Amino acid sequence: MLEAAGVTAVEEQVYGALVDSPADTAAAIATRLGLSFGETTAALASLESKGLMSRTADRTPRFLATPPDIAIEPLILQRQAELHETRRAVDELLRRYRASRRPREAAELVEVVVGRPAVAQRFQQLQRRAEREVLVLVKPPFAIPHEANDTELDLLARGVTARAVYERSVLESDGGSAAVARYVAAGEQARVVDELPVKFALIDGSEAFVPLTQDDSETEPTFMVVHRSGLLAALIALFESLWERAFELSALTARPADGRPSWLPPADAQLVSLLLAGLTDKAIATQLGLSLRTVHRRISALLDRAQVSTRLQLGWHAAQHGWLDGYTPGPGVAGQRSP
Repeated sequence: MLEAAGVTAVEEQVYGALVDSPADTAAAIATRLGLSFGETTAALASLESKGLMSRTADRTPRFLATPPDIAIEPLILQRQAELHETRRAVDELLRRYRASRRPREAAELVEVVVGRPAVAQRFQQLQRRAEREVLVLVKPPFAIPHEANDTELDLLARGVTARAVYERSVLESDGGSAAVARYVAAGEQARVVDELPVKFALIDGSEAFVPLTQDDSETEPTFMVVHRSGLLAALIALFESLWERAFELSALTARPADGRPSWLPPADAQLVSLLLAGLTDKAIATQLGLSLRTVHRRISALLDRAQVSTRLQLGWHAAQHGWLDGYTPGPGVAGQRSP
């Protein structure tokens, strides 16, 4: 109880014995408390130095307890003063800690990467570290051309989940649909929206790779690696929000699933998937390697089959009647996506 005032447990025992039985000898105190004579005399000497007791001038001295209100109150005040000084020292150390850590922590939260070679290398490093999940928002233009991004990733083969939301312009670009189809064929979960506000990659929910500049041929691309922070949490929330309202592209490389009914042949399933993704007839023709006339003819046949008159109705009919439910993504090998 008195340890807060700087009195040890043994000293408190001895002081309590003196309070209960004044003018005892050291031997009597030791016997009563079950302590050794050496422990008792050491405690008595310490109590005397702290002003908690005094001794008689007898040949065998007897010890008297100083009244608690007189003896202990000064110890409490002294300890309070020491604690006050300790608090001041802690405040100063905290000030110095914050001053030295603030720039370092800011640098650790955001890492800036400048230049195409550095961007490509850092992007590859981040993806190779993925253990659970990679989330990406994909829109053109790209800092690194697809053909220059030849590192093969084994993310899906290693069991890493990959989810991607593509801007529709990616599917409309030359070879865009085929490139996306390769990722979907390897097991990527892909969806599409009309337009994305930004593009980035999220690695295991702990790092994000985000462009800081517009990607064009006149400027060096600049990206930042965002580590765990409020900004990273906001990027994750943005991805999940876009994912929820995006259209699924699982039928882009569709093939009939074993034992399940297939309402459409694979070619028509791909066409419907691109149509529902919002691509124009011309873009669909380019992606499927068909003439525009052939695309018109096949869409007309699908409208007749669904007994509807508009493409909006066709999309609703396909979703309601599970036209794409009888397909699973085909097998394949994932390549690497450019930032």
